[in-house]
Amino acid sequence: MLLVDDEPFIVTSIRRLLSSEHEVISVSNGLEALAAVEAGARFDVVLCDVRMPVMNGFELYERLLETAPEVAKRIVFLTGAAFTSEVRAFFARVENLLLEKPYDPSELRALVRTLATGKRDAPSKL
Repeated sequence: MLLVDDEPFIVTSIRRLLSSEHEVISVSNGLEALAAVEAGARFDVVLCDVRMPVMNGFELYERLLETAPEVAKRIVFLTGAAFTSEVRAFFARVENLLLEKPYDPSELRALVRTLATGKRDAPSKL
């Protein structure tokens, strides 16, 4: 699974939470994630922060729709930010999940397990 987040604490906590069951590859922004996918990497699950420098989660999603739509469908967005009109408009038009920080560790672990095993092809809204 791919973790896209610029906050070291979040990366460390999610890596600890999931690494016993999943290989966790992490990058700090959308541009790095896009480069990995464009180089041929594919992921069962992508956990992606909404707000990051360089390229945010929304921009990553839009770029992946063009280059690797199967990966774009596997993004689960993470945010601790308040819902702005931009955020609401984005989630009104996409089917991807949004998990608010702080997330429940057991729920995150169960969600990633479900998505990684292919029991849910494209995430639907919570």
